[in-house]
Amino acid sequence: MATGRILVVDDERLFLELFGRALADAGHATRTASSAEEALALLAEERFELVVTDIVMPGMDGVALVREAKRRDPELEAVAVTGREDVRLAVEAMKAGCADFLTKPVEPGELVLVAERALGRAQLRREHSQLVSENLDLTRAQALYRQGLQILSTLDGERLQDVALSVLARVTDAQGAALWTADERGGLQLRAYRGVVDRAALPARIDPGGAEWAEPLRGGAPFEAPFGAGEAVLVPLVADDEPVGVALLSDRAAGSFGAEQHQAAATIADFTAIAVKNARRFQAVERVGLRDRETGAYNLAYFVDYAGKEFYKARRYARSFSLVVLSLDNAEQMRKEAGREPYRRAVRDLVAAVTRVGRDADILAKVSESEYYVLLPETDHFGALMFLRRAVEEVRREDAIQRVEERCPVLLSMGAATFPKDGEDFDELLHWARARIQEQRGSLVRRLHLDDLDPAAFWELADLLLSGAGPIPESSPSARARADGDLLAAAQREAAREIARDPRARGMLYVGGQGGRGLSALVQALPAGDAAARAGDPSARVYLLGPRGRDAAPVLHPLVTEVYLDGDKRFADHAFVLFLSEHSAYALLAGPGGRVFHTSDAPLVDALVAKLQHLYDLQPL
Repeated sequence: MATGRILVVDDERLFLELFGRALADAGHATRTASSAEEALALLAEERFELVVTDIVMPGMDGVALVREAKRRDPELEAVAVTGREDVRLAVEAMKAGCADFLTKPVEPGELVLVAERALGRAQLRREHSQLVSENLDLTRAQALYRQGLQILSTLDGERLQDVALSVLARVTDAQGAALWTADERGGLQLRAYRGVVDRAALPARIDPGGAEWAEPLRGGAPFEAPFGAGEAVLVPLVADDEPVGVALLSDRAAGSFGAEQHQAAATIADFTAIAVKNARRFQAVERVGLRDRETGAYNLAYFVDYAGKEFYKARRYARSFSLVVLSLDNAEQMRKEAGREPYRRAVRDLVAAVTRVGRDADILAKVSESEYYVLLPETDHFGALMFLRRAVEEVRREDAIQRVEERCPVLLSMGAATFPKDGEDFDELLHWARARIQEQRGSLVRRLHLDDLDPAAFWELADLLLSGAGPIPESSPSARARADGDLLAAAQREAAREIARDPRARGMLYVGGQGGRGLSALVQALPAGDAAARAGDPSARVYLLGPRGRDAAPVLHPLVTEVYLDGDKRFADHAFVLFLSEHSAYALLAGPGGRVFHTSDAPLVDALVAKLQHLYDLQPL
């Protein structure tokens, strides 16, 4: 049953109330008017689907009312009711636009039936009109999509410019068009123009960072040209939030550029922006191929394309990945002192060693003679840290590397950054990876040549740091001190608090020693057992290392694992706290004679943790 809003018009109060009540009881929203003039006033204020009107009324009659109402709203249905059975009157009502003609007295059921029939016709017309409108929208969208695909399929840069301008002009009915795209320096260079445009009025180059350009270009919406170009609109080409170009459309053949033309231009501009980036990448691949001939590493163009896909997947599915920067700090010295051919073999074997450590999905690319990038999909901060450890070990095993090191050191620096922890775009990740390389270069690991120690030489490294054999620069985040009775307990407690702040953040805390000093404070600072359980599978872990029986009772906590190392006498006069997490790194070593060494030097803390894990066969990460 079709229901709707109905206006009942009759100068006789009896019929007005009778008809109004009958239609209202049938579920229709009903208003009444006692004259044609009152009905027109209601029609001006409200929208109705049906008018049921008496024909013979004082003043304006029902036929004139229907004629005026239909003039205002052609979709309005009308039913005529009269007390006279007059064929001429019925014909006039039908000509005015009435769908039915009823003679008084009218049965309420018959009136409701006729009204619902009229409302059904109105509903069918609305649905048909909506379907026609939707089909037209779909047809226009499909046409735009097909033309967008034509643009996307064009990988030749020169042809792309012409195709894009042709499509943009066609979908907006523009008689003139021009296109600027980014050059090597980041500016937008005029590349092509067609139709009715004044070439002299077009700037040869646009600075996208300029005050009048930066905001509208990044906004992505069409905007007015800030230079004299007649009746024109500029459409930004934005890909991955980066302006790669701008198109000018001018002098529309029929009328001005409106919202429909703006929308069509913006849609085609999106396709064009992607096509411009794809064309550049394709050209780069054509120039240099996929791999470097000397080392077998991928080239930078392929790496950037692969990284772009990884950014997309990571953002959409909330995943992590890591970027590693590998730097040969003394590449020129190696070439000079070891010889060109041994140097080339060493670099080739270095790339092969790093590639062996990686998985099939990991990509290593050559950036320059001394710098390489590695992309590690589905790899978090600790996964990247493990990759760095294994890569260093694998590189040091290479015969070609060892032969070069007989003549000069091979200074290999690596830094990693993780999405989204360290940043959400490539430049941010690159910044943090290089910052960690700088941190590694200034670390005591490099200054004291600690990489030369055996992988399991934890206690040797600890004694070296405690003994004061090597000087510590003032700028270093490391220091030696005398024993403080509360220092060890305070370090344990603060590391536990760091874990409690976010038990889901990956991290590990190693506490070693003979006695249980500070362990109760450590456990109290950790998140409570029920809180740790509610966190799901907490990623932080605490390991207590030492001889059996150092405490009266075992430590019961879901985050704590006790590792009994009976017979190792070094725990009698040594103690340590090693904390390594996604956000921080800290180590405290205490030895005989009240000697203390502590540091927040991340590479040094990682070296201590790695050697401890290797020595006692602990879970690496």
